[in-house]
Amino acid sequence: MENDRSALEQLIKEKLFSFKEGMDRKTSDLLFDSRTLKAIYELMGKLDIDYIDYPISTGKESGVFKAYVHGKPIAVKIYKMSTLKFGKIENYIRGDYRFAKEKLSRGNVVYVWAKKEFTNLVELRKAGVLCPVPIGFHRNILAMSYIGSKDMSAPILKDAEFEPEKVFKEVVGMMTKAYRKANIVHADLSEYNMLYYRKKVYFIDVGQSVNIKHPSSEIFLRRDIFNVCTFFRKFGVVSDPLEIYSTIVPA
Repeated sequence: MENDRSALEQLIKEKLFSFKEGMDRKTSDLLFDSRTLKAIYELMGKLDIDYIDYPISTGKESGVFKAYVHGKPIAVKIYKMSTLKFGKIENYIRGDYRFAKEKLSRGNVVYVWAKKEFTNLVELRKAGVLCPVPIGFHRNILAMSYIGSKDMSAPILKDAEFEPEKVFKEVVGMMTKAYRKANIVHADLSEYNMLYYRKKVYFIDVGQSVNIKHPSSEIFLRRDIFNVCTFFRKFGVVSDPLEIYSTIVPA
């Protein structure tokens, strides 16, 4: 394993790092700048990662990869240094008292974002909300548990087969736990930010999630409820967003 890390370090120095199939060159270039490659190398040592495997998903602001620690799979999320917009994510950090002491700049905001998602995962797990188990973070990289089978990662809810009424109740129940026990609002909840595995729903992508004392938390919560109700309406689930709100927020 030490040889693998040395090899990676050599690739970084010589700027010869290229990723395997499954990712176009543009996405690869956005993800693997020299700072990120150095952070990957450091994280591999910190968490004793054997190697980083194929991409599970790639988006505008991050890529998630399957990796292995002592032969067991984990997920590694890499936030893109070049496309995570300062102005967009600043609104989710400022106003959240948990990160009031963080000095934000265009150079370090991505690092704070990784720390924020790690923190949110810790607090959601403590509250009993199903989500990836946070393992560690370093600079713009977050390591967490892998959700899925040996051959395939869990699908997002949009692409899964499920019992609509049952899953709708599960989602509302988890939103309620997140709000009442973790004091957290997801702030970007939709069928794209939930996984479905072994008949259970998992919340993912919680970097933007805020504490309920955040000045925009109510707006975010109402938006989450609207998105969830709209998605499940396609499956014949009748719901009232106002009623759901009163279920989640204590009177």
